[in-house]
Amino acid sequence: NVSGAIDFLTLCHSLKTTKRKGWVNHGIEGSESIADHMYRMALMALIADDLPGVNRERCIKIAIVHDIAEAIVGDITPSDGVPKEEKSRMERNALDEMCRLLGGMKAEEIKELWEEY
Repeated sequence: NVSGAIDFLTLCHSLKTTKRKGWVNHGIEGSESIADHMYRMALMALIADDLPGVNRERCIKIAIVHDIAEAIVGDITPSDGVPKEEKSRMERNALDEMCRLLGGMKAEEIKELWEEY
């Protein structure tokens, strides 16, 4: 469904402009966005040394999707005082909403990668 994919990508666009709250809270200039962070993590996985039993391609994919739910819930940090279980529930609901938009096998893959993280 092309319309659903466009809606999914439109949601993901906010990751480019949402700054990581920990950086902002500590007054760090030039705070990275959530997308900046996910991209850097993917690059780290790409250039990491080979490790026995580690699937580099899967690590790259996990790095790309691990914070994707923050497109809806934002960057919740420990200083926000949100209990871990509540944060997890919020992120799960956001991921489910995003994957409903996308639909199909790609949505299932994203869910699986996110859950593995």
